[in-house]
Amino acid sequence: MEVNESHTILTNLREKDFPQAIYEMYPELHETSGEYVNADSRALSRSVTFQVTDKCNLCCSYCYQINKGERVMSFETAKKFVDKLLSGEDGFGEYINTKNSPGIVLDFIGGEPFLQVELIDKIIDYFREQAIKLNHQWANLFCISICSNGTLVDNPSVQAFLKKHKKHLSFSVTIDGNKELHDSCRVFPDGSGSYDLAVKAAKRWMDAGNPMGSKITIAPDNVMYLNNALKHMIELGYDTIHANCVYEEGWKIQHAKELYKQLKQYSDYILENNLTEKEYCSLFEEDLFCPMKEDDVDNWCGGTGLMLAMDPDGYLYPCLRYMESSVGTKVKPMRIGHVDTGLAVTCEHKECVNCLKCIDRRTQSTDECFYCPIAKGCSWCSAFNYQTFGTANKRATYICVMHKARALANAYYWNMYYMRKGLSYRFKVFVPRDWAEPIIGSEEYNYLLSMACQK
Repeated sequence: MEVNESHTILTNLREKDFPQAIYEMYPELHETSGEYVNADSRALSRSVTFQVTDKCNLCCSYCYQINKGERVMSFETAKKFVDKLLSGEDGFGEYINTKNSPGIVLDFIGGEPFLQVELIDKIIDYFREQAIKLNHQWANLFCISICSNGTLVDNPSVQAFLKKHKKHLSFSVTIDGNKELHDSCRVFPDGSGSYDLAVKAAKRWMDAGNPMGSKITIAPDNVMYLNNALKHMIELGYDTIHANCVYEEGWKIQHAKELYKQLKQYSDYILENNLTEKEYCSLFEEDLFCPMKEDDVDNWCGGTGLMLAMDPDGYLYPCLRYMESSVGTKVKPMRIGHVDTGLAVTCEHKECVNCLKCIDRRTQSTDECFYCPIAKGCSWCSAFNYQTFGTANKRATYICVMHKARALANAYYWNMYYMRKGLSYRFKVFVPRDWAEPIIGSEEYNYLLSMACQK
């Protein structure tokens, strides 16, 4: 069923950052006297995730879904989820509503979500149809989010889906840089690589004039390829590159040294080719890598009550990473309800939701983390914390040494950029000497300090 586009007040929402669009539409929900406000009271576009299947056609080496299966969500289960999201019945309205989420992101995942493209299409049509019937605000203010491995995009049914929903669709294909890097991790069960199919899928979408998101996952086994991987993404036509280091254990000082080296090489490439204003890479941010105010206790991760996910069997979770497909068999999945019986209606589930809402940066951080001189921008995954420690209220800090290396690389990049532009502004180095020297040595650290002190 095609929903009449006259009902869509906002078009091409996928061309703009959707949360930012909602933020601008509802200034009264986030304007304050300047004092810190908890994230839960800010204008947010919350993500609601449908795990349409936990099956995948790839066997990626670093996938966080360590317990995938063959399950498929039924359309009846999906319809119940949509109905309760829109009606607010059975506790759903207390958790997510148009006040705390003026817009909504419908996120579809697997495994590989396009294994169930017909189901996803039916769910979206049903959501729009019911929202319009109810004159619900989300009938207009919604975004569809799908991240795919790209191997099925040539399928006619997938192409029809992309064409039909492109005005509201935020679509990305995961490509880990160049072919060597990608095919070392993202493989089919027979060991063959998926790079060629992924690149073909991404280029087909971009060649049609559509924006393409990206995601590079940096792990100990591939950090040495990062510079070439980032440059290759630019050559493919990406102007926005999202990349992050994995949170899992395994990072050592030699990896931090390599990350600094790779980011410095990439910095030189960007600067020499005057690409700073044309290309965005999430590894470089001007306003991070400094201390945070003590009253700024927001969670980096939304997995403590700002998201909602449902697995193929109808169980509800604070985030997809709490599902059994992600946490494995050694940790109990963190469920907060079931679509048939309600969201946070039992004592156990209510207590779980309330406990998650009490978690903030202060409660889960040691003093070393909380008062860290480069705390701003240091990220974490609450569900991985739960998987590691049995509680979301304790931060895993395996990524710490990589954050230090990234902070040092940002000092190099931004100060080189400012000097080349003839600007007097400087990026201050907050990384202490005893942290920096094991990574970059005293001579390089002094060089960074000299750049930062220039007038």
